[in-house]
This record gives sequence, structure tokens and C-alpha cells, in this order.
Amino acid sequence: MTSTCHNVRVGPDHILLRLKAIRDPRMRVLALVEAFGQGDPGTWVEALEAIVTRSHLVDDPDASMALEAITHAAGDAALPYETKKDMYVAATERGMAAIARLFLSVSPMVVPDAQLKKQLAPERPLRPAGRPLTLGERKALARTHRRDQLLLLIRDPHPDVVGILLENPHVTETEILRIASTRPAVPAALAKIAAHPRWSVRHTVKRALVMNPATPLADAIRIVTTLRVAELAELAADPMLPETLRRHCADLHAASQRRPQA
Repeated sequence: MTSTCHNVRVGPDHILLRLKAIRDPRMRVLALVEAFGQGDPGTWVEALEAIVTRSHLVDDPDASMALEAITHAAGDAALPYETKKDMYVAATERGMAAIARLFLSVSPMVVPDAQLKKQLAPERPLRPAGRPLTLGERKALARTHRRDQLLLLIRDPHPDVVGILLENPHVTETEILRIASTRPAVPAALAKIAAHPRWSVRHTVKRALVMNPATPLADAIRIVTTLRVAELAELAADPMLPETLRRHCADLHAASQRRPQA
């Protein structure tokens, strides 16, 4: 993707074609992270807006796949701050507020310090009356195949434990959904789910993360961008969601209504 993503080649059809040729989801994200730094940011954000619109209005698996990669790349830790800034400014100058928000990297803290300190305590029992286990012990247990222990471990809010559970082949979507739906939750743990190439694309998990007040706002914005138009209208009217997130949904929905379905 590196040699072909300069100014004149950064168009929606070209991006879809290049991403389709990359089979591994993580490699698609890394290809975009590198490509975002090449060419004119204005050309890039215009192409991204076209892909977002196509994904929302047309049953196009390639556009949906590309949008997943785009939203992950926009928030990826490997994307340089200067590139994020350039894309944000270019989108803002063009009145593309929804595209600009994809490159937000800071989310306001929504979890009280006392609550966060308790959730990140170095020792925690698996059962209410059980022996407190160290973080190291819980991380080791998170690699187990035993269903009884896994069902107890998914209650552990620590991001390190959640990160291991996400990679455990014996954990199912049902368990990940329960973690994503847990309240109260640790924002860093939910951010790990939002960034995971396997679980972050599951619709039920997306919805749970969007609805969880502990999900970092920047992650929720990128996740909700991948949802369908009908869901955007529903979420834009949900008073339980943060005002910025509702406005983002409303902007995406309004943009889809202005574009022809072709």
C-alpha cells in the first residue's frame, strides 16, 4: 500500500481495492497507519468520508471491511500524533466533523478515582469469600480452559486480565459481551476490547461498548461510526449517551440522508 497511496491514488475505490488484497485484519490497519502519513490529508479525509457514506448506505462488504480498518487505524497507538492532527485539521476545515472525530485521541475520565483504585487493586478474590489472588495469579488463571474458572475470571475488571482473556481460545462471544457490558468497568479494559481485531467487529460487542458509560469516548465514536444508519438514528436520540457521541451519530445520520444511495 505504501507505494500507491500518494495524492492522486488516494480515492475510495483504490483504498477498497488495496485493503481487500490484504487478508489479515491487523495488517490492513497497519497498512493504513503507514499510508495516512503519505499524500495530502485533505484528499485522505475526502476519501474516508466517501467510504463511510458507502458503508452506511450500500450493502457493500468491501466498504464495511474498509471502514473497520479505517476506524481502527485512526485510533491506533502506532499512528503518529502529527498525522492525527493533520487529518483532524483537514476534516475540520472541510466541515467533516464526523471524520474529524475519528482522529480524537483524548477521552475525558468518566470513572471516579476511588472506584478505579478499587477495581485495579493488586489482589482480588475470584469468589466473594475466597482467598484474594494476586494479579499474577489471576493472569495465569486467565489462560485456563476450565469453564468454571473462566466464568469467574470474566468478572475481573483489570485490563491485564481482560487482555489475556481476549486471546484465550476457550472464551466465547458470550463471555466477551458480558465483560463489555459490565458496570462499573475500567476504561482501559474496554479499550482493549475496542481495539481487538477479533472481538471488536462483533455487532453485539460493539453495541455493548457504545452503551457502556466507561468506554473511552474516542473509542465509542470510532465504534459507532461502523454501525448502520437505522442504529445511528436510534443512538442519536438516546439521552443516556454522552452529548458528543449523540451529536456524532446525528452528524453521520444527517450525512447519509444528503447522499444518493449509489
